[in-house]
Amino acid sequence: MTEGMTGKRAGGAQTVDRALGLLRLIAAGPVGGLRLSDLAAQAGLDAATAHRLLASLIRNGFADQDAASRRYVLGLEVFSIAAAASNRFDLVAVARAALQRLSAATGDTAMLCLRSGLDVVCVDVETGSFPIRTLPMDMGSRRPIGAGASGIAVLAALPPFEAARVLERNAPRLAGVPGQDPDSLRVAVESCRAAGYALGAEEPQGRILGLAVTLHDRRGWPQSTLSLSGIPERFAGARAAELAAILATEARAIEETMRRIPDAERHNAHWSPRRPGAAGRGVAAAGDMPHHDPESAPRRRSRRAAGEGGTR
Repeated sequence: MTEGMTGKRAGGAQTVDRALGLLRLIAAGPVGGLRLSDLAAQAGLDAATAHRLLASLIRNGFADQDAASRRYVLGLEVFSIAAAASNRFDLVAVARAALQRLSAATGDTAMLCLRSGLDVVCVDVETGSFPIRTLPMDMGSRRPIGAGASGIAVLAALPPFEAARVLERNAPRLAGVPGQDPDSLRVAVESCRAAGYALGAEEPQGRILGLAVTLHDRRGWPQSTLSLSGIPERFAGARAAELAAILATEARAIEETMRRIPDAERHNAHWSPRRPGAAGRGVAAAGDMPHHDPESAPRRRSRRAAGEGGTR
């Protein structure tokens, strides 16, 4: 391979990385979208490069630009791909029933988040019956690990060296938010490791609290969380420990349900029990992140209709 061809491939990969980086920034930004100048600054790009990459994302349906505000938001193609991915992620389907039971039993908002790189992403929510309802995260929204109860729970479940690395990389995004400075987060992490659950503010003013437990993948790494959120009074006294016990029960129910999946189908479930000796990591349950499947859902359905492959 010539030097010129190698350079072209490297340049192409860099372009993809930059475009995906912009897409993640849009996903993590406010609902109303982000300005070109904000995206360029956060991505470390000049405005012309950012504009060119955003134009490509818009052409392919992954981004859109509000005609009035000129801010960039996620395009519908993102949601289409997310829906296709969720169709093969059994943990989300199993946790759906758990979220319904949690919200019904407690009256609070129940939420499932998945770890995605340096972030946690909300993938499902069930609001409770308590008159003052809380919604700390919308479905599809993301936060840096370390923010909120789910972010603390994931951070506490990581090995110390990995937790320190994540904190260092997320520090700029966590800066300036009360309770999310490095010293406060270290205290919260130690408390989570001791108690087996995380209890933390879900928004800067502390008007919403969350309580979360961590779910691990087959290697023992934290990949998802179950949580409850509500006003601070809902977690006063002994109720926090009671709620944590309810979350733990649901985590065990998820574990049992996932274990009943036949071996032939377990590759789609991405499930593994807690690794031995992983004490102090919160509740062990389910959940690898969904992996890329080059065969699309329509293709799989057509194969099954034609008699190829297995059935679910």
